[in-house]
Amino acid sequence: MLKIDYILLARHFRGETSEGENTTINLWKNESITNSLTYKRLQNVSKSEHSIEKKISKEEAVIWKKIITKILDEEVDSSIY
Repeated sequence: MLKIDYILLARHFRGETSEGENTTINLWKNESITNSLTYKRLQNVSKSEHSIEKKISKEEAVIWKKIITKILDEEVDSSIY
């Protein structure tokens, strides 16, 4: 079972990934229905990111960035073990 790098997915949704990285993402996405649904959910979040940023205050944006950073840090920490 392939494990996906969520930072890679974020870059993918911004159009910043190479053809090889896109291939890796597609292999992961097509591996299971769970992966496919996860991809679609994250894609929807990514699409709405700009409209959400316009609707929330700077304070809320800072809080969300801290939450996302914590999640990403925990993902990195868990991959070490």
